[in-house]
Amino acid sequence: MIDSKKSLLEYLAADRLIQPEPKNPLKRLFGAQVVRLKTHLRKAEYHHNIGGGWHRIAYYWHLLRLKKLSSQFCSEIPINVFGKGLVIWHPERIIVNPQSKVGDYCSLSSGVVIAQAHDQCPVIGNHVELMIDSKVLGGINVADHTRVGANALVLKDISEPDTTWAGVPAHKISDRGTIETPTIPVQSKREQL
Repeated sequence: MIDSKKSLLEYLAADRLIQPEPKNPLKRLFGAQVVRLKTHLRKAEYHHNIGGGWHRIAYYWHLLRLKKLSSQFCSEIPINVFGKGLVIWHPERIIVNPQSKVGDYCSLSSGVVIAQAHDQCPVIGNHVELMIDSKVLGGINVADHTRVGANALVLKDISEPDTTWAGVPAHKISDRGTIETPTIPVQSKREQL
């Protein structure tokens, strides 16, 4: 939760590090909209959580900008749901219930739905990847380092970390999730000689 200027800067840095702004000026017209959306999301969270005085005015201004950018993508992305390091690959048609909780370094694609069912909302762990048109519904928990495949419908708890799930309803298809394999440093040509 963003409750200080320091945590705001930490969240913004993590978001930009994981999804930097495009260098190409033509791509910046469209690709940078996601960066701006996440910036307004984080600043709206900060001003909402601090509250009072001019923070209330700043909150409404950033919320208005967030809603405008979200509506361009036909998405609903509420404040105070996502941890730091949020990645949005394709921002179209993303629907998230404001009562849901999502951990750090979550990855979203187009058509993702994180929604309420039976008056309960999901709690999603850290480093979870939600692929195109995947849906997580109800009062379930999703473990860390989990990958939810395209068009998957998750209706029950995923308690095993580092797994991949797919299908309707979702079932485990692999014991390999989002934990990255360590990379071996490449030696420079001088070191090789």
